[in-house]
Amino acid sequence: MVLVTGCNSLVGNTLVRRLLNEGKEVRAIDTWKEKGLPENVDFLEGSMLDEELLLSACEGVKTVFHLKDIEGPAHDGRRNMKRINVRGTANVLKAAKEQGASKIVFLSSAEVYGNRKTMLINEDDPKKPVTPFGRDKVKAEKLCLNAVEQDNLDITIFRPTIVGGANIDDPLILVILYMSMAMGEANRLYIAGNGSTRFQLVHPDDVANAMIASTKIHASRGKIYNLGSDDVPTQMEQIVRLKEKARLDCQIKHLSPSATRLLSVLLKPLKINYLRKEHVLFLVSNFVLDCDRVKKDLAWTPTKNNIDILDEAIRWYQTEKL
Repeated sequence: MVLVTGCNSLVGNTLVRRLLNEGKEVRAIDTWKEKGLPENVDFLEGSMLDEELLLSACEGVKTVFHLKDIEGPAHDGRRNMKRINVRGTANVLKAAKEQGASKIVFLSSAEVYGNRKTMLINEDDPKKPVTPFGRDKVKAEKLCLNAVEQDNLDITIFRPTIVGGANIDDPLILVILYMSMAMGEANRLYIAGNGSTRFQLVHPDDVANAMIASTKIHASRGKIYNLGSDDVPTQMEQIVRLKEKARLDCQIKHLSPSATRLLSVLLKPLKINYLRKEHVLFLVSNFVLDCDRVKKDLAWTPTKNNIDILDEAIRWYQTEKL
C-alpha cells in the first residue's frame, strides 16, 4: 500500500494513476475528492493538520508520497498556508515513522533558490527564497533532512520547476493561453523584456517518473534532486516555435521587466493570482535547473521539453476551455 497526499494536484493525479498502472494499492488524502479520481483509490478526506487522520492513513503503508501544499495565501491566508506546508509536513513525517513506513518522497519546489543571477542552478547552490511558498519549502526540507539523520527515515526530496501540461492549474500559464487564443482580434502573447531570458518547465509525467524511481533505488536516501525539462529556449524562441507548432494567430508584445514588476505589485492587493512574485521570478530572469544529479542517480531523463509541454497545454485549453 502506498499513500499520496495532495492527490488533487496535477502531479498528484498523475502519480496516482501511474502507481495504479504499476499494480500498486493506492490510498490518497486531500481536502476534497475530485470527480476524476479513479474508483479503486482508497480516498480519505481531510487536512494535514489532523494527526489522527494521518496516523490512520499511514497504517499498512510502505511508501508515502507527500505532495500536499498550498502555493499562495490568496484564498487560505498566509497563516494557514504556513501551517499546512510546514506543520503538515511534520505531521506526515511523524505518522509515517510511527506506522513504520519504509520510504517517504517529499515534493519541494525550485522556489527555494530564489532569484538567481546565473544558470545552471544545482542542488548545492544557496537557498534564498523570495516567496512565502519558497520559505515554507525550505523549512519543510529541513524537517525531512533532520528526520533522515535523527530518526533514520529513508526520505528523498524533489525540487521541480513549474509543472505544466494538460489540465494545468498554474494561473500564469492559463492567463497567457487565454490572452493568446480567446480575445478575438486582440489576441496577443506578452514576453518580458527583449525575450532573451529562459524559464524551464517540467511535465507531470516526468515528475511522477522520478518520484517512483526514487522508491526503487536505496541510494536516493537523503538526496535532493532538481527536476526540469531539457532544451530550454529563450522566451522569444519559445513563442516563435509555439506559434508555428500550435498555429496561434496572435501578436507578440514586449513588456519591460520594470512594468512586469509594477503590475505584480499593483495586482497583489486585489488578490489576483496572475503575476505573483514567483511568476515575475521566472519571467524577468533566467531560471534553469541543473538536473544532472537525478539523471545519474535515478537514470531519469525528461521525456518532454518546454515546447512539448506548452503545446500540450494549448491543445487541452482549446478543447476544454474555449
